[in-house]
Amino acid sequence: MLARALLASALALLISGDAVRLGWGALSLWHLLFPYLWMFVLLESGRARRRIEDGEVFLAGGAMAMLYGGVYAKDLQHGLHLAGVDWPGALCAIFDGGLTTMLALHAAERLRPRREEEAAEMGLLATVFLVFCFGAAAAVYGVKTAFNFYRADRMLGSTWLVADILFAGAAWLLARRAWTRTEEEAEAGRENWVWGLAAFAVWLPGARLVARVCLAAELPGVLLYFFVGVWTVTAFGLFWRLWRERGHGDLFPVSGSRPALAAALWRAAGALLIVAAFGADINDPGAAGVFSAAIDWPSRALFAWAFLTSRLKV
Repeated sequence: MLARALLASALALLISGDAVRLGWGALSLWHLLFPYLWMFVLLESGRARRRIEDGEVFLAGGAMAMLYGGVYAKDLQHGLHLAGVDWPGALCAIFDGGLTTMLALHAAERLRPRREEEAAEMGLLATVFLVFCFGAAAAVYGVKTAFNFYRADRMLGSTWLVADILFAGAAWLLARRAWTRTEEEAEAGRENWVWGLAAFAVWLPGARLVARVCLAAELPGVLLYFFVGVWTVTAFGLFWRLWRERGHGDLFPVSGSRPALAAALWRAAGALLIVAAFGADINDPGAAGVFSAAIDWPSRALFAWAFLTSRLKV
């Protein structure tokens, strides 16, 4: 199981697109250990005692995104946002966290199919690793908080602690829901709010792209709102159709889903190509724009379709 956790962690590091956001520094050992290896070791260890399928993995990935991106790294906090929180980004982070975790495990299952004898618990080594990494992350968080590194780097105001509590609470709720689902006898299916989250995560980058194109073409404001409205109606219609047809998919987990694997490959290859083309400047708006329009948007749509219409083997 440790080999599977390592494989999934390496895949998640590529699929996440962190290389575009952080440059080549995203491929550092600590970033691999926490959050990725820490999370996958936790999931693999829990699998020995509980039923963990794609729905639970999605929630666990979303919880880790809130804990890491919201509290530890504070990628979702900045003084330029309302109350210091990137609210749309936080919603998309939940979706992207679930997407990254699920695609990594699904691709790992395809590359290294799970065997029955791998159901054994990981034992003391896993426990020591989990405690050590979480303790190290807590120590880093404590030092950066005590010396105001976070507030200086992110230009945070006096509401940073409230934001930390909100993100920690969101992580707890998602993790608690994933834990509750593992106690159920059968897979509970997709929850209603997940449909809305997927729709928003796919709609937002599309709307931003349409707005950028209209601004670049210097179109009148009324046309900008018109084209964004057309995209909104189109996206709503597509997800409404998926919603009406829910429950018609295969009840058995799919191994090697083509849309899911295509999304994983597109994100991993695209992120590496963008960093190679633009360099490791993490503040390059061109790299972020290309990733959002050409990589993030279509891969989110592919994953959403695969996730909402079928069950993926993880």
